[in-house]
Amino acid sequence: MNVLAFVWNALLYQPILWALLTLSGILFGNLGLGIIALTLIIRALLVPLTLPSLKAMQKQKDIQGELNELKSKYKDDKKRLAEEQMKLFQKHGINPAAGCLPQLLQIIILIAMYNAFTSVLDKSTHGLATSFLYLDLTKPDPFIILPGLSGAAQFWASKLMLPTVKKEEKLAEKTADKTDDIMYNMQEQMLYLAPLMTILIGFKLPSGLVLYWFVTTVFSLLQQIWVNNNYGKNART
Repeated sequence: MNVLAFVWNALLYQPILWALLTLSGILFGNLGLGIIALTLIIRALLVPLTLPSLKAMQKQKDIQGELNELKSKYKDDKKRLAEEQMKLFQKHGINPAAGCLPQLLQIIILIAMYNAFTSVLDKSTHGLATSFLYLDLTKPDPFIILPGLSGAAQFWASKLMLPTVKKEEKLAEKTADKTDDIMYNMQEQMLYLAPLMTILIGFKLPSGLVLYWFVTTVFSLLQQIWVNNNYGKNART
């Protein structure tokens, strides 16, 4: 356990904390600018990990109609269905497990960032300005503007999936397996629940953490738009 704690502190938490304090110091001693800069830098460094995963997800979206046809055709033969799905993935160069490791690494790094931000926001000894625009980064947003913007960005990101969900929900209704209907209904509900949860949680958190979440969401949104435009079914070749 001590070894894990040492690795966590030496390789993640302390470097991120140092980077946050250093960037904030360079950027006029403003913690808000430091949070924005560090979030953008780390998200940019993660692009080589996240981009292949996003491309794979986009390809799976594009072939979802074919997957549903297979589910309908082999609904009574699960083994054959699995074989045909794997053939379809291989045909389109999709590795369903490709995004697992990148997602895990992202979660670990994001937890370390969260801990570093929390540590800085909780201490007044760093000498950094915690005011940013109208915000005190150590306190919740009094006007709920930043949580609202974060929720809006989350909703926009969710809307990118909405046309696909609507299309696949209609296809699912034609299949005998009602678990498809339940899955797509839940997915559609999450399109609206996720932004709402973002606003509700952001209402209670220090605005410095909400700023970090907003920048992260906007970066992910822009990255998803780029992937959709360049690797989607209707992308120009």
